[in-house]
Amino acid sequence: MVTINEVAEAAGVSISTVSRVMNQSGIVSAETCRRVMEAVRELGYIPNISAKKAAHKSNKLIGVLFPDISNNVFGRIMQGINSVVTPLGYNLIICETDGELEKEIHFLNVLKNKQVDGVIMANIHIPGEHMMWIHRNHIPVIYVCQDVPEFDLKVPCSSVNMDNKQAICDMVHFLYHMGHRQIAFVGGPLHDLSAGKKRYDGYMKGMKECSLPIRQDMIAFQDAFTIDAGYRGMHEIYEKSSALPTAVLCACDNMAVGAIDFMYDNHIKVPEHISVTGVDDTELAGAIRPSLTTIRHATPDTGVKAAHLLLEYLAAPDFDGGAFNVPYQILRRQSVLQIRSLP
Repeated sequence: MVTINEVAEAAGVSISTVSRVMNQSGIVSAETCRRVMEAVRELGYIPNISAKKAAHKSNKLIGVLFPDISNNVFGRIMQGINSVVTPLGYNLIICETDGELEKEIHFLNVLKNKQVDGVIMANIHIPGEHMMWIHRNHIPVIYVCQDVPEFDLKVPCSSVNMDNKQAICDMVHFLYHMGHRQIAFVGGPLHDLSAGKKRYDGYMKGMKECSLPIRQDMIAFQDAFTIDAGYRGMHEIYEKSSALPTAVLCACDNMAVGAIDFMYDNHIKVPEHISVTGVDDTELAGAIRPSLTTIRHATPDTGVKAAHLLLEYLAAPDFDGGAFNVPYQILRRQSVLQIRSLP
């Protein structure tokens, strides 16, 4: 096992300097920080936290960070988490981040000060700051509805998510079998690895497998997963397409609702003229008319799996974890029309 002495020797600094860099305490120059962190990465150094663990017993606290606690998708996950940890005597500290990195880091530090045993969180993307925070503090983090990116250092984190690429691919196949051949895509920011990039990759995969034409004038990316973004994305496709699609696959339910709003404002009937699908099965999906065909995922089972993974880390700090897929289901509702198959 690599020691702090070896890191100090490789970086050409004192042991106390390495300690200050790893704990972000005291003043250290940017160049010194760079040398220390380069040595940490090259040697694969992991801080020894046994002394910290011995200093205090578990507070039976788990932090939960969600971007929007009013979203019933996260409510379903919370039900699953509660069902596992509450009977074991754990209490939850719930934080709403609005999907903003500054708030995420702020609340992670708040939870650290509260001496939580671990964190379960959902966020739009996982930047290096997150991974470095986990590595530095060695507090296990389980991500839900997001995939963990590659990172040079070993960190105690795992992910619980559906296979976004395959799920969207399956939705393309579903629309194909409903007779649709001109399928548009309204997507979110590609820096979101799961809901952004992988859902777009799934659209491309499905279109290729169904031998359907991929037209750039039928693809629109937006910078958020909101109703307004869906409205703008559908407007963009409407303006630049030489011929309208028969179906629009949206990267989430909110965007699908926005697309339907645009079509209503422009006298385009859903699904008679254009069918629309979403992802997530939010509460709104079943409440609007026509009700939205969508992909249901992030069930209470997602929360159950996340909670069990966190407990594995707490029982065995050397637990390797990993990326775990959960089931999904296409729910056919009123927003998709079966049309006569075309050649």
